[in-house]
Amino acid sequence: MKFTVWKRCSIVIFTIWMVVLISKNTAFACDLCSLGGFGGTTGAVNPIAAESPKKNKYTLGYILEYQDWEAVSVTKAHELHEEGRDAHARKNDISNSIFFGYGITDTLSISLQVPYVERRSKEAHEEEFLGENQNSTGLGDSILLGKYKFYDKQFGLAGIFGLKLPTGNTNERNMAGERFEPELQPGTGSLDYMAGISANKKINHLIILDGSVLYHPKTEGDQDYEFGDIIRVTTGATFNVIDGDKKPTLNMLSEVISQFANKDEQDEKTIRDSGGTTIFFAPGISSHVTEQLKTTLSVPVPVYQALGGEHQELDFNVLFSMSYSF
Repeated sequence: MKFTVWKRCSIVIFTIWMVVLISKNTAFACDLCSLGGFGGTTGAVNPIAAESPKKNKYTLGYILEYQDWEAVSVTKAHELHEEGRDAHARKNDISNSIFFGYGITDTLSISLQVPYVERRSKEAHEEEFLGENQNSTGLGDSILLGKYKFYDKQFGLAGIFGLKLPTGNTNERNMAGERFEPELQPGTGSLDYMAGISANKKINHLIILDGSVLYHPKTEGDQDYEFGDIIRVTTGATFNVIDGDKKPTLNMLSEVISQFANKDEQDEKTIRDSGGTTIFFAPGISSHVTEQLKTTLSVPVPVYQALGGEHQELDFNVLFSMSYSF
């Protein structure tokens, strides 16, 4: 009976993944990597993991996300821009987030993540400053999430629901005094939604399996720009190298993150150079330094990128988190 239930759920999750893969357009960066889906069940800050915090338990955390973009020719990017294409010369993005979580009950929890974002690029549009380094910095969009664990027998299942709030700065300007394009602003100006499901299964005291499907529909934000809806599918495993009863622990992480994005729109016109599919392989490590203090380091590397039009590719991500529960 146990095997039958687990087998049925596996078939459902696999079917959802295949439908998503076939139905979406063939995302650039890992749009929601720092939201969770890294670190496994024993990771530091993972609000979409099926594992639920206990009632009246608080979590304070810090999350660093670094995204490094493939170098492109500024001249080529400028030429594409002159042709009316959506071209940039991004260098890297850095996000420093403060995370707060609370267990309302043993099965229901909420979390809030507030980022400060820096986007570094080379000017590719204004001829007077062509090739100059540009920084767009400010408060990013906050994320409010709820999680409800509705099944916890042979395996765990939790429903995810949330909002991305338009708290970010959308008025950063370049050296010419012009507003940065929406992709280079710290915030989006849009109120977006999130919904999904996550699962976990403890095989034995050494191996824990995790998986999640998260749908992130977008709405129109500043500059009449609407980013494409995103679906992210994550599967992974945590291997306990040092027994969980001892502190500090040591866990090896292995995840595959598949991200599917629809094309962006501006003034109700489709942006040709947007959308696509990116698949990341994310190795990492995590540790419970003490019962309360936890850390995670993960490096999602794109192994497949099928992006829309002339779109700059991502080289790699680095994610680091620390959290303290009390």
